[in-house]
This record gives sequence, C-alpha cells and structure tokens, in this order.
Amino acid sequence: MPQLADRLTELAADGQPITFPAIGLTPETVANEASDVAAGPFAPYLAEAVADAYNRSDAQWQLAAVTFPKGLAAQRSVLHLTASMDALLHSPTAAKALGKLLTTALLDGLTDRIQAAPLLAAASLEGAVRLAVAEAVTPFKVWQFLEDVPVDSPEDFLERLPRLLGLTLDRWADEGPVADTVRSLLQQLTHDEATDVDAIFELGCDLLRRALSSTDIGAVTMHLAQARKQFETAAQAEEARHDARTYAAACDAILAFGRADAVTITRAADQIASALDQHGAWLHRAHQSAWLQPRRSAEIAWHRLILQLRAAAAALQDDVWMDAWQALDTVLSAYSAARTVCPLAGSTGQGLALLVEPAIEDGFLRQQAFLTQLRRAAQDTDQHAARGFDAETARVLLNAIDTASQREASSRLSASDDDTGDDDPGGAPAARLQRLAPTLLLLLGEQQALSIAGALDNQQLLAVEGLAYDGDIARLKATDPLIVPKLDQLMTELSAHPLFTGEVRRTFSALVEQSLLFLKSRSDITRTNLFGSTKKGDPPPFDYRRKPEGKRKPVEADLQRDFYQWLQGGPLHNVVLVEPVDMGMGRADVMAHFGALRYLTEIKQDATDNDREYLEHRYLTQAAEYSNTNAPFSQLLILDLTPKDKAGGNLRVDEVVWTTVHRPVGATTDRAVVAGIVAGNRTTPSAYSRK
Repeated sequence: MPQLADRLTELAADGQPITFPAIGLTPETVANEASDVAAGPFAPYLAEAVADAYNRSDAQWQLAAVTFPKGLAAQRSVLHLTASMDALLHSPTAAKALGKLLTTALLDGLTDRIQAAPLLAAASLEGAVRLAVAEAVTPFKVWQFLEDVPVDSPEDFLERLPRLLGLTLDRWADEGPVADTVRSLLQQLTHDEATDVDAIFELGCDLLRRALSSTDIGAVTMHLAQARKQFETAAQAEEARHDARTYAAACDAILAFGRADAVTITRAADQIASALDQHGAWLHRAHQSAWLQPRRSAEIAWHRLILQLRAAAAALQDDVWMDAWQALDTVLSAYSAARTVCPLAGSTGQGLALLVEPAIEDGFLRQQAFLTQLRRAAQDTDQHAARGFDAETARVLLNAIDTASQREASSRLSASDDDTGDDDPGGAPAARLQRLAPTLLLLLGEQQALSIAGALDNQQLLAVEGLAYDGDIARLKATDPLIVPKLDQLMTELSAHPLFTGEVRRTFSALVEQSLLFLKSRSDITRTNLFGSTKKGDPPPFDYRRKPEGKRKPVEADLQRDFYQWLQGGPLHNVVLVEPVDMGMGRADVMAHFGALRYLTEIKQDATDNDREYLEHRYLTQAAEYSNTNAPFSQLLILDLTPKDKAGGNLRVDEVVWTTVHRPVGATTDRAVVAGIVAGNRTTPSAYSRK
C-alpha cells in the first residue's frame, strides 16, 4: 500500500482533520502517489486534503493536487467517486482550480462506459453537471454530451438522468438550444418505464419555472395549468412522490387565489402540509445529498406562501375584522411574498405576482373599509413602527390600487362615450379568462374559450372551470352511435353474472365505459393531437400505435402509460393507481379502486395473432387471477402489433371489445373479464389507397 494511503487511513481512524500537513509526506511523494490513491477506496480522504490545500492557498500542495483528477478518471466505485466530488465541490476554490481537469476526467470516454458500468457513468455525468452548475467550468462540454446522450442506455444509467436534466434546466432554462435539447430528452424519457415518472416531474418543474418567470398573465396561467397536470400525473403514478403532490397543490392554490377561491386554497394548503409530513417521515434519518437539498427547501417555501395566501384570502372575504391590523399584516405578507419567494432556482417570483397582486388589489377595491384602513396605516407609519408594520409594501400596494381605481374610472367613462368600448377592470376579456378559467382556456384554446366566457358572468364561468378541471372537455361522450350500443351489449353480457349487482355494477360499469371511450379515442385521434405538435425540423414524437419509423419499438408499457393517463384525465382520476403490488402474489398494471372494491386491468402486447381465441388462451388466466380476492371482474387490454399491410384495414371499435369468463379447475365462481384490443403497427388510411 502506498505511504499516502497508509497516512490517510491513520488520520481517518483517529478522527483527525485530513490535510497535507497532517499527512506529513513530502510534496514529491504525494504527487507520485496521488493518482493511484485517487483511483482507489481512499479517494474521498485525499479529496478532503486537496480541498484544504486550495482553501488555504498552499501553493506547494496545489502542485501535487493537480494529479488527483487523472486518478479519479480510473475510479471504479460509485460511492467513492460521489464522495470525492462532494468534498471537492464543498470548496469553490478547489472546484474552480481543478474544474477543467475534473470535467475532462469525468466526460472523456463516458459514452463507452455507459454500457459497461452504467451506475458509474451516471455518477460521472452528475459530477460534471454539478461542476458546470457551480460555474467551476464553462458548461459547453456538458451541453455537448447531453446533445449526444443515448436514450437507449441501460436502466441503471437512465434512472438518474431525469434529475440531472432537471438540474440543467434549473440553471440554463434561458439558454434556448440547450434547454430545447434537455426538454426533448425528458420527453423521450417519459416513454421509458424506468424514467417516466421522474421525467414527467422534471417537465412539470420546467413549466412551473416558466410560469414564475413569465411577464404575461396568459403564459403564467397556461404554464401553471400544464405544470399542475404533470405533477398530478407523477404523484398518482408513484406513491412516494410527495414533492409532486406538493407542487400540484401549490399550482392549485396560486390559480385559485387569482379567482378568489378560498375553499380551494385551504384544501391545497392542507394537501401541502400532509405531503410535507409524509415526505419528512419517509426521509427521516435517510441520507440526502447536499445538492438535492434545494428541492426540499422549495417545498417548504411553497408551504409558507400558501399558508400566507390562505390567511389573506380569509381576511379579504371577511366583512368585519376584529383585529384589523392583524388582518392587514396578513394580506401585506402575502402580497410581499408573491414578489420574493423563489421556489425554484433561477425563478423571479414575477409570475406569482401577476396572479396574486391583482387579486389582493381587487379585494381592497371591493372592500372600501379595508382600503381606508390601508390608507391610514400608510400615512401614520411612525405610529405603527412598533408593530413591525411593512410600510414599504403598504405604499406599493396603495399605489397599485390607486392606479387600478383610475383605470376603472377611465374605462367606465370610455364605455359611456363609445358603445364599442369593451375594456374592464381586469384589463381584457382574455385576462378575465386567464385568471378565472385557465383549465378551460388550456383545453379549448383562446378563441373558443372566449366565445363561451363572453356569455357567462364570473360565477357561471367559475362553474364551467370546475367542470373543465374535473374532466377532459374534449373527452368523448357516451351519446356516440357506436359506443352506446356496444356499451349496452357489454352491460347485458355482464349482467348474466350473479355478482354484477349493486355497487359492483355501478363502479365496474364506470370503468368499462371509460375503457371503451379510450379504445375509440385511440382509433381516431392523430399523433399531433395525442402528443402535441413539434417544432419545424424536429422529429415527430413516438406514437406506439403507428408502424415503427425508427429503432424505437412499441412495448406494452406504452399502452399502460397511455391508458393510465387517460383515466387520470377523466372522472376516475382520483381512484386510479399504476402497478400496485401484492395483487395475486404479483403486480398488476392499472388498478381502479372504489373503497373496498378494486378492479385490475392487465396490459399485454402481441405480434403473432389478434384472434380472440388465441389472445384468451394466452392472457385470460393472468387477467382473471387478480380478481381472486375481490369482486370477480377485471379487464384485459392488448396492444396488437401484428402486421397490417395485408389485413385490408383495421377492426371497428365494436369488433375489438368483448366480454369473456374464466373459471379455474375446481372453482365455483366465474371470473368475468372485459377484453379490448388497441391496434398497433398502423398506417394512415391514405396509405391503403397507394397499394
């Protein structure tokens, strides 16, 4: 063992600070042995000594320290590599001095190492990203690697990729090309079972970040509504994503405050408190890397803000204030917080202010007694100094209210002089829609949403927004001439089962209806409408239903994810789970639970045959097995990947859904299964005309 390793072991065993002077070897000896030690188990100890040398500006040891990165490139332990980088990044001076050498050591040949040692490759990429984020090096080399990162890498590597991409967006969201590259990578990772939840969460954070930095209220509300959907999807897909639940509730509360919905704000505050408590319990005494701590701090910052908004909403709705000063302080705290809170790195809070501040200002305009109290407080600042009164925020708020009041008076005068005037105190019909009905705007688009909102007063518009929030407006309705007869047929066939009564009939029928609507939707909807449009020159998004256009092949996880997200967007959104465990000694694909009742949907793929008898022979037993400890009803969805070139077209929706039963040997109860086929390997209808 080298002398350097011996001395590091002795110092660590004695609990002494590890520095080069304490090691007691000559600089020449350290320089000769540092590279070998950096490649072994004592690398973290040596990294501590290197960091100390740069902290103390000890030039003689810094010359020896430059050999450390070369040895670290040969490190074969994830723990030792991560601990070494932690020690070096703890010293900004050391990270800056060795940044280029470390980045080269970590990234050179990394693509080749991904296949051989995926966990180690992920740790190397993490170290390089952290160096760039800390501004120890220019980020160009990291950006170049991210542009070429293979998305078909081993699962162990991909699992750690979404958080690193999220960290990249935290830091460089304003860098157009690299931000677009990272967002595209995250979109691709949403189609991988190992990374989908984390990638969805990071995309939600990116949308939230854009909302917080936007200067247009339309962009703020749109991004918040989209972010909320991403967070809710991640939270429902994985029970442990308390952070996603926190952010989803925060988006709800901010949007609700803009439309003065105190009930939703209170509910969101309770959800945040519950999520943070659960998160704290899960992480109790668990190690969390220091560079991940900002996300935890962000959740707490959101909690404080929402509590302030809840209190402010209650104060603004009260007709009488038993303690007017306390109420005023509460509202001013929320007003100020909207300008200063930074839940994510790089955000400005500007987006929050666009929603929160007008709601508070409008509240004062509606309640003249509160406004009189504010004017008095702003004028007699000396009298209330002992209270710690926020006089500066009071003056800012008062100026904003005066401006809004003048705008309202001007708008009324203009309307009386010109019958065509359509300005209102909110600024424009679009602004009213953005504040009161962002979900409706997201689903229908501005033109159609404005035409609906123009015929509604605020209370009616809020009611429509509630309907849009609870379900997908664009969802197919059960008045369809194809769906209704088929649904009636399925219900008639299921009714032959003696247990298809009461609560079982009501709940399982609701699930079957949504599954049938899903099958029709996926037979009709185009790729653009399903996955969104892409920028000019970008490749189209992967569509698991289409004939493969590249290396990526459809898998059953694609159908599982799509079906789960469909249910999440509809009336069953609060009863759906993905891959629950301990189901028939296994793990089911999608579960809908209605109190004590639960129904499992098994997802399969098959490229051999789409004949009913063949599919039942292969998959029916497994689908039925999950109902052995509950109501004997379940579903089976198969992604049909058989060739369609010579099939002469695809089956109708009413031809790909049927009911069947399975009864194991010796059993006395039939297990009823609703089976359905989603056609894959498809081409567009126009392709058949060219044959």
